[in-house]
Amino acid sequence: MALKAMGLGKRFPGVVALKDVSLTVEAGQVMALVGANGAGKSTLIKILTGYYEHYEGRIEIDGQAVTLRKPADASQHGIQAVYQEVDTVLVPTLTVTENLLMNETVQRKRRLLMNWGALNQRARNILTEMHLNIPPRRRVESLVLHEKQMLVIARAVNQRVRYLIFDEPTTSLSLPEVDQLFRVIRRLTQQGVGIIYISHRLAEVREIADDITILRGGEKVAEFPVGDFDVGRISEAMLGTAMTEAYPPKRVEAPGDVMLEAKNLSRRRALQDVSFSVRQGEILGIAGLVGAGKTELVRALFGADRVDSGSVLVRGKRLRGGSPGRAVRQGVYLVPEERRSQGVLVEDPIRKNIALPFLSAFSWVFGIMRRGQEVARTQAVIQDVGLTPPNPHMLVQNLSGGNQQKVAIGKWFTRPPRVMIFDEATQGIDVRAKQDVYRLAQRVCDHAAVIFSSSDIDEVIGVANRVIVMKDGRIVAELAAHELDRNLILEYATGARRADGSLAPASALPLASAPEIPPQFSAEGGA
Repeated sequence: MALKAMGLGKRFPGVVALKDVSLTVEAGQVMALVGANGAGKSTLIKILTGYYEHYEGRIEIDGQAVTLRKPADASQHGIQAVYQEVDTVLVPTLTVTENLLMNETVQRKRRLLMNWGALNQRARNILTEMHLNIPPRRRVESLVLHEKQMLVIARAVNQRVRYLIFDEPTTSLSLPEVDQLFRVIRRLTQQGVGIIYISHRLAEVREIADDITILRGGEKVAEFPVGDFDVGRISEAMLGTAMTEAYPPKRVEAPGDVMLEAKNLSRRRALQDVSFSVRQGEILGIAGLVGAGKTELVRALFGADRVDSGSVLVRGKRLRGGSPGRAVRQGVYLVPEERRSQGVLVEDPIRKNIALPFLSAFSWVFGIMRRGQEVARTQAVIQDVGLTPPNPHMLVQNLSGGNQQKVAIGKWFTRPPRVMIFDEATQGIDVRAKQDVYRLAQRVCDHAAVIFSSSDIDEVIGVANRVIVMKDGRIVAELAAHELDRNLILEYATGARRADGSLAPASALPLASAPEIPPQFSAEGGA
């Protein structure tokens, strides 16, 4: 049994997004689909999930031709997808139960009465079987990013599925949660589900995939079994050229004055007595697993969340919390974790996004915009950050993920920062776009201080001059450049090593339990 795509193509006005792409997804196998942003992966997945009514080529399931012209067609044939941008597929104002059992609740709402107790219990059972500790009655808007991601995965698994597509599923997951996801995927393949796994994290591809298909420029350029895995070969196929060094050279000059200092920051259930400082000319890395408190800390520094106690000083002057506007006026800028919902306005053009943080610089009295200045500044930023395509009037939603992130960064370049904060800035973008982000962070640090927060330990080591490690809202270690070691950081982040540097006894460490997929999640039947 297999899902076969033959000669798939898709054209937009003036653009060939996909050209003559063929692939086969065997039942019970994991096929990794990799490629740089703009390679055609999203277009291919949208065809397979019925998003496009018109496309070229033929699709077969088990040797029979199928027509996928709308999402309902794909669902009927057992094709489901877990997308990277979880906020686009969840309804924030509805509860976890309503999102998890959406098909059932929509059907049942045709009846006069609904047994919400039974539905909530059913949702609770599904979440428990997936080892997810999320209350069914909570509204989705109150969930953190990785909880939303796992909810989307649970919903897809809960539906009748034969072929499941994962689009960058681990961007917001911690290491234990990634391991949990991989256990779920392996159990699904044992039950005969075919998997398409899209990721820019090549280490994950090597661990989970059976075969690798590489797209570039809308065409398939390589295909081989994972046994022939070679990072250099994959990167060269993705980019069309040999990949340069992953990380730019670090500054060797001694850092300058203290630009930002956090003193005893505490916030209930988020931060506990956090203190540190960062100087001009250095990149301070914040490492830790998802849920360690990294995002809560940077949001507090930016004034997006108030703290219960403690203070933030910028160049020695106290920054009053609870107002990002005050932070921006003091020169503290944030590139947030959730790019599409917090970093950019996806339905607006690039020029509006670039002008947004400093509207007064582009407006006359009464708020009348000086369009010429707005466009000129946007063109300068486009050149500065290497944005593609270089069109200031293009809608942000039509850009690749990497270029959207460049907009989220470049919008701050109108006025030089004192402190630039990057929170999970490379989630869901390809290797070349990651390199661009690292170079931009390095360039900012020439005249300012940079805080670079990431759950990717290798990334933090590659970028930062100094690293603080967080766990459960606390700083458990601060490591100088010569102390940066992956295993050491991981020991602190997981609690295997205590804050005093001693190793924790094995009995004190949490045991990771392997999630089991209950029988009702099998490929043969639905939930």
